[in-house]
Amino acid sequence: MVFVPYLSASNDFIQEADKAYMDDDFENALELYLQAAQEDGNSSNLYYNIGNCYYRLNMPGKAILNYERALKLDPSNKDAATNLSFVNSRIIDKPVDNLSLSEKIGQRVVKTFSADTWAWLTFSLFALFICAAAGYIFLSDVMIRKTCFFSGLFFIICTIIGVVITISSAGRMTNHNEAIIISESVNLGTSPRVPKDKSEEAFLLHEGTRLEIVDSLTTTNGDVRTKWYEVMVDHEHRAWINSNDVEKI
Repeated sequence: MVFVPYLSASNDFIQEADKAYMDDDFENALELYLQAAQEDGNSSNLYYNIGNCYYRLNMPGKAILNYERALKLDPSNKDAATNLSFVNSRIIDKPVDNLSLSEKIGQRVVKTFSADTWAWLTFSLFALFICAAAGYIFLSDVMIRKTCFFSGLFFIICTIIGVVITISSAGRMTNHNEAIIISESVNLGTSPRVPKDKSEEAFLLHEGTRLEIVDSLTTTNGDVRTKWYEVMVDHEHRAWINSNDVEKI
């Protein structure tokens, strides 16, 4: 397991936080990492460090949340992926992977690199297509022109695929419809309110469970306004949960 913080000297708060973490002062380290995020903005490695602190403080839901955020910014962050897999294996409600083979392959490809990296790769493929097209148009040797033609065809197909992957990767980064349960346990309801009896209870979920938000609704009871999310679990079961029990990735 990797629960060593990513060390950086770019920020005084981070330097102090790294030292506090290595001294097992996880509460102080967490506070300093969060201050660093407010000062300089978030990064994949900073989310990774924050996730480590939450795990050490026995808050697996918040740990999973921040590892997910780290991977959202940088899918190649192997330490965050390793820790996320480990913490997911220790929570009560284990993640269920019921995606089709094609969906799994698609997700794995999209998560290989960040959207920026995919964009640069796509641009490079398009530049190679332009070179091949220019060779086909301006060169006179028949064999070279044939090579340029088929190479150009290959590069333009790869470019189109790259554009699709880049758009998917960018959409994944801007998608805020996924959330993690941060409460120790919560009874989800069949309607947007606290279940009054067993008939209104959908199912019980625990800290760290990943949800997909499909709808939201705000209810009013006197002066109290409560926001509810309609969520989907494992791409199958729907129910309502209080927004205070979850935090969006």
